[in-house]
Amino acid sequence: MVLKFICAAFFSLIIFSGCSIKDTVKKGSDEEILRDRVMAFWRYKIDEKFDKSYEYEDPFYRKKFTMVKYIGSFHTAGSKLKWLDASIENIRLEGDTADVNMKLKVKIFSSPSQENAVEQEVPLRETWVNVDGQWYHVAKKAGLVN
Repeated sequence: MVLKFICAAFFSLIIFSGCSIKDTVKKGSDEEILRDRVMAFWRYKIDEKFDKSYEYEDPFYRKKFTMVKYIGSFHTAGSKLKWLDASIENIRLEGDTADVNMKLKVKIFSSPSQENAVEQEVPLRETWVNVDGQWYHVAKKAGLVN
């Protein structure tokens, strides 16, 4: 009888230990998954594959804005700004929301002929949300850091 109790206690300890380890590993992998998604999103934008970056926008945004409207917004702004590179400075996860601080390298054109372009690095703060196990960019929360 005592042996059964010890075995049950031992297995309970293993199960509860496994759960806490699993939660720790999951949090670490959430950040890795998010980091991969953020960089894929920005690679598509840098490569001007806006049909691909659109899929990374949150589902609520995609219900309001069609892909055609989304792509069209970049062609209007695209004549004055070109994304060259993106890097993640840090990520702060809080449940199903994440703040991502980034550095973007951009080329800014001062004229329609695209002469006199200036390259510079700008900080960017974005919000990402986890919806049904997948991380998405929140377009309305993105903005330059002051």
